[in-house]
Amino acid sequence: MRPEETPLLSRAVYRSYGYSYDWDDIYYPDRIRELQESGLMRSYVAVTPEDEFVGHLAVMVERPDSPVGEAGQAVVDPRFRGHHLFPKMKTFMAEQCKKSGMCGLYSEATAVHPYSQRGNLHLGARETGFLLGYIPPSVAYKDIGEDRAGRRGSVALFHMRINEEPEREIHPPDRLRDVVQRVVEHNGLRRKVVEVSGSEIVVPASSRVDLRVRRDHNLALVRVLEPGEDLLELVRARLRELCLHRLDVIYVDLPLSHAATRACGGWLEELGFFFGGILPELLNGDVLRLQYLNNVEIERGDVSTASDFGEQLLNLIFEQRDALG
Repeated sequence: MRPEETPLLSRAVYRSYGYSYDWDDIYYPDRIRELQESGLMRSYVAVTPEDEFVGHLAVMVERPDSPVGEAGQAVVDPRFRGHHLFPKMKTFMAEQCKKSGMCGLYSEATAVHPYSQRGNLHLGARETGFLLGYIPPSVAYKDIGEDRAGRRGSVALFHMRINEEPEREIHPPDRLRDVVQRVVEHNGLRRKVVEVSGSEIVVPASSRVDLRVRRDHNLALVRVLEPGEDLLELVRARLRELCLHRLDVIYVDLPLSHAATRACGGWLEELGFFFGGILPELLNGDVLRLQYLNNVEIERGDVSTASDFGEQLLNLIFEQRDALG
């Protein structure tokens, strides 16, 4: 994508979503251009032979040299749906990211319907989780015929390997070990779950966390850079504050490469957090994402899947949620 094409992206989003798209920056060409020039957003586009802008896909990274990025901002002009532009754009993007040395792409495919998930599976991506209630009720999909009647939608987390990732030891909480192992094996990740007794785990006295709030999604992310003995009370305080501000969904990201995650991650279950997914190589190793719904009702029938593994994984997630009462 050329820098001068950023206004065309905003127009293309409007054609597909009106003003309901769940990332406000995409309507502001100057913000998009700044992200692209800083190396944090790399865009790929589909154009007609007459050079008309009709499709867009981007990879967003935490920093310019990140080993993985989020594939998103997928937009196809409604007039050109059915021409398989999304898989062509994603294949091209994956090839470019592979050449740059990145090891993977992750994405959040809507689970309001199965079509986007099928597209990811066809390209070789695999499910790593489901985030319930991630999509704001304001988002509408033109020409797809879905109507959530003001309810939040969910997404499936996908990972696409494009280069071999480094081997790592991981430390999931005991009660989440089975689901983590299933995701690791299904994605063929080079991971080893470490067998260490609780008494051997050294837990730092203090945690290091970073709080991010996304008003366009009405959700918050508590990113744990280092889990410590105070993690439970720290998250409890943040959770209370965020719920009082009526955030619908709160996530906690835990570093799976940190041994203390095994001990500290399990504590968060008593606050109502349950498994959301895994994001390989996101932050100096894999991230375990837990999720909390703040009085948001999500029914099993509201969430679509596109594979047998996706169905099994989603059932496990709902079982964990329901077990919390």
